[in-house]
Amino acid sequence: MHSDSLNTQTGGSPDEPARAPANRLNIREELSALFDGLLFLNGTEFDPAIMGVAERIGMNPVVAYDQAKVVQILCGMNMTEEEAAEFFEFNILGAYVGDSTPIFVALTDDMI
Repeated sequence: MHSDSLNTQTGGSPDEPARAPANRLNIREELSALFDGLLFLNGTEFDPAIMGVAERIGMNPVVAYDQAKVVQILCGMNMTEEEAAEFFEFNILGAYVGDSTPIFVALTDDMI
């Protein structure tokens, strides 16, 4: 995920209440309607790994991805698990493109 690998989606209103996306096929559009300026991984193939949006006081909301699912998707792109993990760490997790850079959540079930 280099800076050119991200798509900026805009939309939404601060007055609208947050709600879960109704249709996973349109998750980018649904989240963008709720939150302005979100950045997504380039390519919709990573959309199944979107968990939602993370927020912290005084910081921009960011898209939250399931780290294990991102690596699993990379494995489906003709990479071994080791290659996918290395690619993820260097090119995706290691990329910072500003305050709206997505975060990647390692679920406890995947760590134990």
